[in-house]
Amino acid sequence: MPETNICQYWPRWFREILDFQALCQTEGEELRVMAAFMEHVRANLFVQTMDEATTAEWESIFRIVPNPVTETLEFRRDRILNRLSMHPPFTLTFLYQRLDALFGHGNWEVELDYPNYTIYIEAAVEDQQYFSEMSITMDIIKPCHIVYISRPRVAGNFLLSESIVRTIGEWNYILGGWELGALPFFSGTEEEIIKMATQPSIQQAFLDQAATFVVGDIQSVRINGDIIITALSRSTVGNVGSVGYRVLREQTEEVNLIELLDKAGTVLASSAVYVPIAEETVAFRHAFTVKEGT
Repeated sequence: MPETNICQYWPRWFREILDFQALCQTEGEELRVMAAFMEHVRANLFVQTMDEATTAEWESIFRIVPNPVTETLEFRRDRILNRLSMHPPFTLTFLYQRLDALFGHGNWEVELDYPNYTIYIEAAVEDQQYFSEMSITMDIIKPCHIVYISRPRVAGNFLLSESIVRTIGEWNYILGGWELGALPFFSGTEEEIIKMATQPSIQQAFLDQAATFVVGDIQSVRINGDIIITALSRSTVGNVGSVGYRVLREQTEEVNLIELLDKAGTVLASSAVYVPIAEETVAFRHAFTVKEGT
């Protein structure tokens, strides 16, 4: 906030007059209001910080009909930024930039099927609004002869760490003098940490085997709390394991909850998503990365 106390710039004998003190206070308040208004104007010069009224003006330019009840101001700004960037030529690099902006770096994957003129975009979509904006974006930038197919993706990370601690052991009883169950026969007290968990030590082979175990422990998938799918495909490449399956449109019109279950039916992972089942069948893939960390 700029300096608004102008009394300090007046001669000292003016500051002692009550009329000038009141005038100074009034002018200072007016200056504070003007400074706040100038800051408001500056914020509206940038899409990331503009207010709702300015956002509505941009939406009218792009002929966007917003829904303030369900759409946040942050999403409306992101949508305008996305539309402002729609200038040809459209390239794969441009598409990758748009995917980073909508879903975040590393949360998507693109597969190009050149013989069949098809582009697959695999992304983690948890919000219907961003999914709809991605569909609109693809309709604008892709050539007419290219088919766009969305593949839902759920990603997860498993962190493994190792620590080594030296312990001091102590026998709690002597022969002939002990009370059953009062104390354990032997107690260990941690005395010194030999190897910290933050120090790398786990070998790649162990991470690969852990990824295989994680994938193999998943026996079924439950969709929206009541649809059970047991036909799963599994694959492991190094320390990254994947589980895939398909959801039919006859089963549900949209997926909003995915649960991975083990053999006993215990929920191993639960993900809130939004995926409309627009095609006859939609393929899902869960990717799990096992790495060392804390």
